Amino acid sequence: RYLLAHLPTAGDVLEVGSGDGKILRTFAQRRPDLRLSGCDVRVWPERDPGIDFRVLTSNDLPFDDRSFDAVVIVDTLEHVDDPEHLVAELARVLRPGGRFIGFVPIEGEPLSAYAFYKRLLGADLYKRTKEHVQAYRFTDIGRLLAPYFDIAHTDHAYHMIGHAMDATFFAAAALPRLGHFWWRENRYYAAEGERSGRLAGALNRLLELGNAIAWAESRLLARWRVGAAGMLFEAHRRGA
Repeated sequence: RYLLAHLPTAGDVLEVGSGDGKILRTFAQRRPDLRLSGCDVRVWPERDPGIDFRVLTSNDLPFDDRSFDAVVIVDTLEHVDDPEHLVAELARVLRPGGRFIGFVPIEGEPLSAYAFYKRLLGADLYKRTKEHVQAYRFTDIGRLLAPYFDIAHTDHAYHMIGHAMDATFFAAAALPRLGHFWWRENRYYAAEGERSGRLAGALNRLLELGNAIAWAESRLLARWRVGAAGMLFEAHRRGA
């Protein structure tokens, strides 16, 4: 909902880290006047003919300078070894005044459930359980964007309940059975045929309930940064 509200109504839009295209397909349905592109390190299982998808084979985005009116990045910056270079690439492919719309998990604040579990179970805990190689503080996002962008708007997500649930689940995902559930039986990721058994069914129902609670909490407290474990933003590309 945040992404849709901050997209332009027409023009060229790129999603970096587009996975199998769920977000781009939603854009196609809700904003039919947009021309959509995506890229990821993985190949889409089924290409969508209305979306220009390209595989990332290097640290540079496979698009020309000033190609887009907006770029979108969701749950991706935390997976990147060189986020400064990626942000520079986003700025390169954006037209002056173009929008950078994103969501980034905030897992590096010292007073957080993530910090507690990392002290307990190891500093690389969330790298092991969800492949997050970066743990950002709120100030890190401003620092990353500052060379190229002016932040126009922010919202926040995953406050007390969502924050605690996410940090706790992914700490517990160090257990092989829960790790297997997340990547092979989770209804948000796995193909229908891969989900089986009563335990997987029960865990999926709990996941749905947890997501509903976290969504409601995030909507209610969107303007509050304290205790949040996620940041949504719209930033504008500087330059003539």
